[in-house]
Amino acid sequence: MYVIIINPTAGAGRGKKVYEKLQKHISSRTSDCRSFFTKYEGHAEELAPQIVSMHKDKVEAVLVIGGDGTMHEVLNGLKQHPHIPIGFIPAGSGNDFVRGIQSKARGSTLFKKLLSARKPQAYWAGVYRMDKRKKHHSRLFVNSIGFGFDAEVVKRANVAAYKKLFNSLHIGSFAYIVAVVEMLFRYELKTLDVEVDGEVQTFENVWMAAVGVHGYYGGGMKIMPDAKMNRNHFSMIIIHDVSKWKILALFGTVFFGVHKYFQGVTMKEGSCINIKSYTPISYQVDGQPSSCEQCMIHKESQPRKVLQIKK
Repeated sequence: MYVIIINPTAGAGRGKKVYEKLQKHISSRTSDCRSFFTKYEGHAEELAPQIVSMHKDKVEAVLVIGGDGTMHEVLNGLKQHPHIPIGFIPAGSGNDFVRGIQSKARGSTLFKKLLSARKPQAYWAGVYRMDKRKKHHSRLFVNSIGFGFDAEVVKRANVAAYKKLFNSLHIGSFAYIVAVVEMLFRYELKTLDVEVDGEVQTFENVWMAAVGVHGYYGGGMKIMPDAKMNRNHFSMIIIHDVSKWKILALFGTVFFGVHKYFQGVTMKEGSCINIKSYTPISYQVDGQPSSCEQCMIHKESQPRKVLQIKK
């Protein structure tokens, strides 16, 4: 049985539209497809384990129709079920996960290929834990976790009226670009202690730091252009000691990945990363914002199974 979890509000209603376009294909598979709609933020994380526990060995895969945030919820909901393959049909505003797994197919073509996929690929997710929380409070992330300016940008873009407009025009990443300009004059620079595999370095005047499973972020930005998914390490970027005007120039090049050559851009790789701020700092994980003072990040010890359709 294929479990389909739909977030109808993803991408300003795009989740519902994508599902409606697929409905005739889903209806023709009523014997082995069951659909479930989320009703509120966090619902997908509750639904996934409930459904899997109810149907147990009958579940062949869980398919997600929504955005990166919905995928984040389902992955965490299935944290205790790493053997269950997950497929993703993008319907959000950013959709960086499909870029990360190099999935080109969309809509009904993607849906049909997911149902016929027989060999799930290994996907090494990230694990993060905030402040002094216990290990059992650790959570997973599928794309990236960012601290500082980028989190403030995500927070602003998520509540801005123009995000709905850009989503309706299928240019959701433009919401982040507008939010960058808005937050440029409001953000207060931070001092961060960054520990990568036991080596500690202090960075002052930090705009942002981000850790990624793959290189994409914010709706197609190649924030970590050399990142490749693997079991051993993350890619990391720290932007520091850069003027406001240079930040604008830098973000103008980030879709092409050439920002890594700018002075004040530090790239790192590591399997165990600790980040500590001297004051509370905003962070975003898979596009969902919050705040903390310290974060511990490492690779998950065993891979998830992802239905990866590259063509």
